[in-house]
Amino acid sequence: MFAQPVARGARRDVAWQRAETAANYHLSRQGIPFADVQFDITERVLRAHSVEDGCLLDLGCGDGIATQAMIDRFPISHPTLVDFSTPMLEVAREQFAYSEADVRIVYGDLLGNDWLLEIENSAPFDLVISRYAIHHLPHERQRSLYAEIFTLLRPGGMFINIEHVKSPNIEYQVAFDRMLVEGIHALASDRQTIDDVEGAYRDRQDAETNTLAPVEEQCAWLRGIGFTDVDCMFKALELAVFGGRKPLQ
Repeated sequence: MFAQPVARGARRDVAWQRAETAANYHLSRQGIPFADVQFDITERVLRAHSVEDGCLLDLGCGDGIATQAMIDRFPISHPTLVDFSTPMLEVAREQFAYSEADVRIVYGDLLGNDWLLEIENSAPFDLVISRYAIHHLPHERQRSLYAEIFTLLRPGGMFINIEHVKSPNIEYQVAFDRMLVEGIHALASDRQTIDDVEGAYRDRQDAETNTLAPVEEQCAWLRGIGFTDVDCMFKALELAVFGGRKPLQ
């Protein structure tokens, strides 16, 4: 059912294993615009496809925000969360310590696929979701991960990716960066100017981890793998919600 292990390449995402990077993200993520809209769109799409309960797999789960959003909207009974950031997983464990759902938290490095052995007894999944994680992988690994996700889904199950995607040109990138800086500045203390926030954003540790791809290209990858009903359901500059469904037959 699962692919063979893949060779590891040069790491660009080790910053996420640092406690300070994780701590900074817990603060700055609150300034990311359209977070609630993205989850609302996801809910509408899942309900339209009658994917409303059962088993969930959250890849690159971080502190579990996507899993919690789905639990708040659907009767998710068996969520499985996977990430390679120990600081993030520690927060996720605290988050779900008293959850009524049967939450399973797994250390797993998405650059490889050893983690597949850890979660194979939980498959197939009704929903695989990821939020701002897969873009840290090389493009070749992103494509192969999408293929692995396809094998993990039950027929009729869906993959939803809430993701940071590549702008078509520098002007759109500048517009996106400014939108994000303004969102973070709205949460900053009165002593921080927007120039201060912009400087910190420009020098942030996780910037070097991004390996962005256009959403159109990623949708094409999904179609080539065999996903149907592939679409970009929401997009605001470099923020996108896209995915597809595994055919019933």
